[in-house]
Amino acid sequence: MKLGFFLFVEYINMFISSALISIIFFGGYNYPGMDAVANTLGENAATFLGVGVLFAKIIFFIFFYMWVRWTVPRFRYDQLMKLGWKCFLELALVNIFITAFVLLYVKK
Repeated sequence: MKLGFFLFVEYINMFISSALISIIFFGGYNYPGMDAVANTLGENAATFLGVGVLFAKIIFFIFFYMWVRWTVPRFRYDQLMKLGWKCFLELALVNIFITAFVLLYVKK
């Protein structure tokens, strides 16, 4: 039963993060022509359509979340450590040296 709750919480996390992305960054329940729909069909129809638009945005982001998770390969821990120490460390050092060179020798 505990494993079921653990897996269920993962899907709840996907739903909540998709809802927050939809509300904060993509306008929530707003849609193009919202005022025209409210004037022609009424406020209640515009509200129900807005809720439907919000859930459509949430479903889109859940789909995108699952699509990325199923597409990107999962790395093992030893692969991540090898990538970090043998690739990203060198890139970080090169970035530090280039930034120091630019700050010291390039005049403003």
